[in-house]
Amino acid sequence: MRVLLVEDDPSLGGFLLKALGEAGHAADRAGTLAEGRRLLAERTYDLLSLDLVLPDGSGLDFLAEVRGSGRSLPVLVLSSRATTPERVAGLDRGADDFLAKPFSLDEYLSRIRALLRRGGGRPDPVLRLGAVECDEAARRVSCAGRPVELTPKEFALLLLFLRSPGAVLSRTQVVNSVWQWTFDGYSNVVDVHVSSLRRKLQGSGLRFRSVPRVGYVLEEAAPGAAAEGE
Repeated sequence: MRVLLVEDDPSLGGFLLKALGEAGHAADRAGTLAEGRRLLAERTYDLLSLDLVLPDGSGLDFLAEVRGSGRSLPVLVLSSRATTPERVAGLDRGADDFLAKPFSLDEYLSRIRALLRRGGGRPDPVLRLGAVECDEAARRVSCAGRPVELTPKEFALLLLFLRSPGAVLSRTQVVNSVWQWTFDGYSNVVDVHVSSLRRKLQGSGLRFRSVPRVGYVLEEAAPGAAAEGE
């Protein structure tokens, strides 16, 4: 499970980040609302841990934005000002649980586990990376706001890479997942479909980087680098 931790205190944030990792969760920390917005736009998260007092705005307003965008991931709100009116305001804006600071690590992790169970561990239905958005349920893909027409296999291939951004996927892994047949080492079916995705996703800020004799990795292109691949 991947958790987004929006917490401006570097000491507490680092401590919780380490604890989440040791508990088996992938986690990212944002120290500001702006960084939180960027990470939510780029990655898919299973849970949001949100502080209410941040240097560039109110966590309550950010929570309203998250719910207003249609995201249904569970949200655990953290606050040192855990008054009844603040709790009510947080719950009214879409929080699933509220934890007052200071709190014990055991209780924090217990709340995380409970929310993930309650939410069924379901990720947000729309995967986002760079300028690409992929709605798995509706089977729609857009790039910088424009619709992108993909074949069923291209859609399945893109979905596979979007679920593992930055990870090297071998041709064998891709063929087994997308085509469900044994890779014999000679077919160029993966290369052909990756080439097609590169062409259709031009301007996305992403690239399918070739890893010689292995496969490909989908990643955000560095500034000034070619976005399509290498």
